[in-house]
Amino acid sequence: MAELENMRNALHALFDEQLAARECFGGAAAVIMDGETVFDESFGDERFTSDSLYRLASVTKIFTASAVMQLFEQGKLDIAAPVSAYLPQFGHLMLGSVAPDGRICSIGMPPREITLFDLLTHTAGLGADELGNREYTVMPTEAKTSLASVVDYYGAHFHLAFAPGSKAAYSGFAGYDVLARIVELVSGMTFNDYLRTNLFAPLGMTDTTFQPTDAQYARLVPMHQRISGEDREVNFRGTLYRGMPRSYEAGGASLISSMHDVLCFCKMLLGGGALDGVRVLAPETVARMFAPALDDALDGLPRGENHGIGCFMVTGQHRLPKGTVYSHGAYGTHILLRPDRSFAAVFLKNSFFDMSVTSHSTVAFENAVLHS
Repeated sequence: MAELENMRNALHALFDEQLAARECFGGAAAVIMDGETVFDESFGDERFTSDSLYRLASVTKIFTASAVMQLFEQGKLDIAAPVSAYLPQFGHLMLGSVAPDGRICSIGMPPREITLFDLLTHTAGLGADELGNREYTVMPTEAKTSLASVVDYYGAHFHLAFAPGSKAAYSGFAGYDVLARIVELVSGMTFNDYLRTNLFAPLGMTDTTFQPTDAQYARLVPMHQRISGEDREVNFRGTLYRGMPRSYEAGGASLISSMHDVLCFCKMLLGGGALDGVRVLAPETVARMFAPALDDALDGLPRGENHGIGCFMVTGQHRLPKGTVYSHGAYGTHILLRPDRSFAAVFLKNSFFDMSVTSHSTVAFENAVLHS
């Protein structure tokens, strides 16, 4: 039909523009309509094929949230509970601020402890705002070796940027690291093993992992960077995200995956938690993940947006249609979902250039799949 042909033409134009503008070495896009894949193509040189793997960056968070909600619906953890119920040291976190000279100062106890719900919805204040970014940056390298070590460090050294629940502010690492560590403690499994056993293997997602084999690592697409007008390939030296060791399975940042696997996951979500007769989440769990979780007037929410669980959604005036759910990652990974229409669209690339949630490629992709 004409609508589908227009969308395909718009996506091909986006591919051509990305390569001509040198905004990446290549990538891939796919679209699901009414539960069926109607577009799935790669672009770029011979390194970009249907078999390629991509670093998902913060798109990792929707997978972590799904694991937490799976354990919640099974009664194995409580998202309303304080984090200290699972990690006692988090009952002593203090509010903090950054002094003019750059020092981090404690300024008192918060009115209440942070909860798992606060972490899921970026309202805890842990690892958020200027304070959280600075605390993560100055963490010693030896603390970033595993979820256990990094979360122990957060509990002993981090502060809250604001009173829990008083504001929405994105936590790039700490919040979802803590959630992933709680999954490990509750399940008795490493985070990678939990995801593989309870989400990825049942859904046929064989290439989504924190622990790729050598063969899988060789299928990772090159990371693009532009420095002084010159396109360069970033050498990650065997790591998956910004030099983090593979032993640190960052719950908000370091999964890799294929387009095939991401589409399987999207189809499961659009199917209310099931794919091809295999159920990994209850329909009511997925509905809760995709429901606005916060008061629309909460400080820090962008205009026309709210937070779900592991995702963001459009609730008012916005460049995206009302009801759109999205997940975005640094490096340019982007997922759009319209649960009411059984629609999903995925854009994958790996670049340090033109990769924000409002970047040229992101907005052009949104326009191609939603407005063409």
